[in-house]
Amino acid sequence: MSAKRVARHNTLVFETLQSRLGSAPQSEFSECRLFDTDGSKYLLQREQDAPNVFRVSFSLAGFTENAAVSTNLASIVHELQTRNESVCRVSTGQGTYQVKFEILCDRLLALKPAQQLSLFQSVASVRADVLCWPLRQQLIVLKAAAAPQHETVVIYGKPGQPILGKQNQDDCLVVFPIWLSDGTSRAYTNAFIQGFAESRRLNASGDAPQCSFTAGPAPVPVPKAVQDYVNEAKGGFVSIVVLPRHVKESTLDEFVWTLLSFHDHVQYHVKCFKVSASGHR
Repeated sequence: MSAKRVARHNTLVFETLQSRLGSAPQSEFSECRLFDTDGSKYLLQREQDAPNVFRVSFSLAGFTENAAVSTNLASIVHELQTRNESVCRVSTGQGTYQVKFEILCDRLLALKPAQQLSLFQSVASVRADVLCWPLRQQLIVLKAAAAPQHETVVIYGKPGQPILGKQNQDDCLVVFPIWLSDGTSRAYTNAFIQGFAESRRLNASGDAPQCSFTAGPAPVPVPKAVQDYVNEAKGGFVSIVVLPRHVKESTLDEFVWTLLSFHDHVQYHVKCFKVSASGHR
C-alpha cells in the first residue's frame, strides 16, 4: 500500500477560490475563514468599497518559532509577487496575518481557465512556500555549487517538529528526528523506519537520494534553540542525502515539499501497520 501524497496546496482554499472567482466572480461574497491541519489560518474576503479586489490573508501556525522563515519573509513575498504579478499584489501583513494576496478580478477574467487555476493553486500553496523556503534555498545553493553555509538550519514541516538541514560542499543532509508516542507505536515505527532506510540505502540511484537510519545521537550539530525538541525524539533519526543531481528546477518545489512531508509518510504507514496487525489477531 502506498501513502497518499500530502497535497502541497490547501484544497479548501483552492476550491473556494475556484468557485468564487472562476468563470464569473461573485461580488456578494464577503468573508470566509479557513484552517489548515496544523492550525494555519486563511482569511478570504471582498469588501464593498473595493469589489474588484479579492483578498487572501495567511497566518502560519507556530510562525514565531521559525526564525529562518521570519528573517526571510520579505524575500519570500518578493518571489510570490514576481510569480503572480500580472493579476495579484502580494505583501507582508501586519498583526495576525503575515502574507496578504490581493487578486484583481478584472485582470483575472482576462486569463485563460488553465491560467486561473494555476493562480488559485499558487495562492493556496502559500503555506508550503513559506515552510519550504529555508531548505529550498539550501538546495539552490547546492545546485549552483556556491560556497555552502555549514551551520545547521532548522526547518519546520509542522509546528513543534523541527527538521535539520546541513549543507556540505558536495551534498545537503536532511535529518528527520522521529517522535514516538506509546510502546506499540514505537515498535511499529522502528520496524518501518529501519526497513525504509535500508531499502533506500540498498537501492539508491541517480533518481533517488540515499537514506540511512541511526538510533542516535543526531548526525548533525543541533542548534540550541531546538535541542529540547530533538532530545525528545526517541525513535532515532532518518537522514536523507541530497546531491546536486537530485535538484531540478522544474520539480524543486514538489521535491522539497515531499521531503518536508516525510513525518506524514511515517505516520501513515504506522497506522497501516496497526490496522493490519489488529486484523490478523
